[in-house]
Amino acid sequence: MQRIPVFFFRLRFTDNTTTTMNSGTDGRTISHVSRLTTAKTRLLVDQLKTSCGIFLDPTIRSPNIQETRALQILRKIVTRSHRHIIQYIPDRDAILECSLILVQNYVAHLRLRSSPLKRCQREPFANAKVLFQAAIDLLIPELLDEVIDTILKFLQTENLWHVEFICVEILLFVLECRSPSGPLLSKLIDRAERFLQLSDLGQVRHVLSVLQNVIVSQRWDLIEYSDLSKLLRFYHTSVMIGTSRNQIYELRRGFEKCLKDLVPLLSVADLYGFFIMMLPLAFDTDMSDEARIEFGSTIEHAASYMTLYDPRNQLLVSEVSSFIVEYLLQCIESEDSTRSILACKVLTKLFDRGLHNADHFQSPSIFHMDTYYDIVLATEFTPLLQLLMEQRVHLEQALLHAIERHSQRKMNLEVFYQLLCTLLVEVPSGFTATAICCLLLKVQKMFLYHSIDSKQQMLDDSQHSNRIHGTIMAVMTLINWIHRAGSMNAYITRVLHNRFDHAPSLNPPMREQYRYAAHHISWYDSRLFFDTLEIRYSLWKCFRISEEKIPKPVRMRTRSYGDPRRRLNDGTLNVFAGM
Repeated sequence: MQRIPVFFFRLRFTDNTTTTMNSGTDGRTISHVSRLTTAKTRLLVDQLKTSCGIFLDPTIRSPNIQETRALQILRKIVTRSHRHIIQYIPDRDAILECSLILVQNYVAHLRLRSSPLKRCQREPFANAKVLFQAAIDLLIPELLDEVIDTILKFLQTENLWHVEFICVEILLFVLECRSPSGPLLSKLIDRAERFLQLSDLGQVRHVLSVLQNVIVSQRWDLIEYSDLSKLLRFYHTSVMIGTSRNQIYELRRGFEKCLKDLVPLLSVADLYGFFIMMLPLAFDTDMSDEARIEFGSTIEHAASYMTLYDPRNQLLVSEVSSFIVEYLLQCIESEDSTRSILACKVLTKLFDRGLHNADHFQSPSIFHMDTYYDIVLATEFTPLLQLLMEQRVHLEQALLHAIERHSQRKMNLEVFYQLLCTLLVEVPSGFTATAICCLLLKVQKMFLYHSIDSKQQMLDDSQHSNRIHGTIMAVMTLINWIHRAGSMNAYITRVLHNRFDHAPSLNPPMREQYRYAAHHISWYDSRLFFDTLEIRYSLWKCFRISEEKIPKPVRMRTRSYGDPRRRLNDGTLNVFAGM
């Protein structure tokens, strides 16, 4: 027997004629066969409805389906009928409905097979999927909306929404026909909205579960603005209403998962439009802190898939990026702590390239010059540098206000630290280093009075001041580690060692409670803080006269426990010493 390619399937008629049809075609046969007239097509449709038991109650239909005869009739219809006849006759919905009945039984029988031997047996409904897709191919794209409406009506009439795996398989069969995916998403969202209006939350939960499984299987391009905004509005309402804990509040996880699954599948233009829709909902609406944080997690998720510069769509991104950054900076300097911290976290996600650099910036720590850190510095950052130059004054002003107002909590201060470190790594230029040094010096001056007269300050103010100075030292050491200039390294190291000797509370790591020894300095001493002239001189030598750089440390190979070379030196002391 001749071998048939994978993308072809063989259809046999009752009159022993054979034809070969491509599953990706529009349903027309390749070989020349006699075409059915309109009258003959309608007669076959009537026979198909009888064979499928379309008039029977769904609870007793399955054992009464004449599967062999129904498949033969459906095969003849989809292979020998003209497209214009199928699309013209009023029974076209019946063809699709009968196909759905056969597909439903095919999917159900596959799921009900328990033993491996039964799974290897030939399924009577094995051709149901192929014929179903062939019937759809005859109707789309001209009647795409009608096809989707018929399918969703069938799922509702047959009460199949609670049998989620059957709904998912049927809808995936539709997507495999290479039909546009946007209308299907739109109609599923409309279906969920209709159930919400009827307060049928059980059905809404089933539709959301089906929608989640359908979303992850396809890349969704050219989605209507109204569909995204509707789904976003459902989630926003379910989160905001959380204080009353009514029924729609229980659906918030389903809406959240749909949105988060949809984000990585959107095109660049749709993702930016989706993100801009979310910003005012998160920052300009009146909601509780818990609701804002919960809703903000979806914004952070969307920001992690975005970039402020995308070469695939440079014009769009360059126009929108400035607006987004300006908006977030206004939120950062807000008097509301939750709004400020959330905006800072979102801006950090936007700058981050997703190369796991953020793992090194969870909490302020010292970056030693001779230590290797798995930090990947950006190499192409000209557009981001241009954006920082435009927003530098606003950025400095926003962070100064935010640190002054909202840095009392250790967690909030860590968020500001992450943003500064991300900027240094993603835009490793002299401009960024200089701008952040100027910002750090202003922050140091703002909190210096706590150290001058710390004995008369409250304990929490003193601890807050220590955490501020420790964070400044951590960012300074990162600047030093990135640019590796000799003069800067000498000065920062000198201040660092002076603090180790006389005031270790001013160095990282940050602590909830600080303990002071008798010899620790608790008043102002110029040796313990950064001097503006010294920093400016170090920056000048680093970036103006291009001072010779300190070589970067090499990543050292670490021995694993399975390495045979460990047997040469297997002593406990050598293991602890790293030898």
